Parts: sequence; structure tokens; C-alpha cells
Amino acid sequence: MTRFEHFFSRSALTIYLSVGAIFTILTLLVAIDPAIRLKQENAALPIAAIDATVARGRLIYMAEGCGYCHSQLVRPALIDTPYGRPSRAADYAGARPPLVGTQRNGPDLSAVGERQTSHVWNLYHLFNPRSMVPGSIMPAYPWYFDIIDTSDAPAGALTLVLDEPFLPGGKVALPKSAALDLVAYLLSVKQP
Repeated sequence: MTRFEHFFSRSALTIYLSVGAIFTILTLLVAIDPAIRLKQENAALPIAAIDATVARGRLIYMAEGCGYCHSQLVRPALIDTPYGRPSRAADYAGARPPLVGTQRNGPDLSAVGERQTSHVWNLYHLFNPRSMVPGSIMPAYPWYFDIIDTSDAPAGALTLVLDEPFLPGGKVALPKSAALDLVAYLLSVKQP
């Protein structure tokens, strides 16, 4: 008699207990453990208080329609790896409305505050994207800046200095509060 036949020749209780143990172990491995991990992964993240500047910038982001060209949703695809980890439902908890975007003509912005941390770079890019990224198709937002003579620039103020064709000679761009708010929002967009 082979060992396998010997096992089945035992009492029915031994067979039931063995099958039950195998079933329990497989249930834990296949169903319960992944469910627990998924629940932990998608647990709602604590919602931090939003600074007033960031809140105003978020409203400007929505009003300008940035979500029509930029997504804030990283897909679990190889092409999205430069943008960070794939997005989870918990990333959007508390966001009213969640800014997922409609399509991606420009780069994904779900972790732009981690990838592009320069306040000044973002202001230049907002004023005229082609001044920072020559092939950019993003429109310029010059109405968020006052164009003034270099000599009229307030001492110590953050001014953008660009050559022609971006600014006329002798002129600088002074960011308005809306530009600073929008940049503050972009710098706050990070994956937890």
C-alpha cells in the first residue's frame, strides 16, 4: 500500500481535519490576507488643515481648467513611473472635488510638489512655460503678473527677469497674489 492510500484508509475524522486545515490555510492566503492588506492600503489618510493660500490656489487651478490638460492620477502603468506610485482611493479622501483630471496633455501633477520644488521655477513656468520648457504646449498666464519697468520694481520683491521675446527690454514681471497662490497649491500637491 502506498502512502497516499494509507492516508485515505484512516478514519474519516482525520481526513476531514486535514481537508479543513488545508482549506483554512488557503483561505487565509488567498482571501483574508489580501483583503486585510487592501483595507490598510486604502484607509483614509488624515486630512491636514489646508492653508488659505493653498485653498485659493486650488480654486484658481480649477477656474483655469488645469485639470483638462493635467491629471492628478498616476496609473499602475510603466509609463507613469516617473510620476510616483500609483494613486489610491485614499489619496482623494477629503478633496472636494477630487481633482483627478480629464486627460493628460501635460505631465501628471499628483506629486508635482515633490518633483518640482522650486517656487521661482514654477512662477517662471506659469508666466510663460516656454521660458522653462521650450517645447511646451501649455498656454502662458501673463495676467497673473504685472509687467513693470526694472527701475520701478520694489526693493526685495520677487521679480521675473526674462529676455525677449518673453519680456520687452527693461521690463520685469512682478507676480500678483493669485500667481503666488497657484504656485503654493502646486507645491502642496504631494503623494502621502
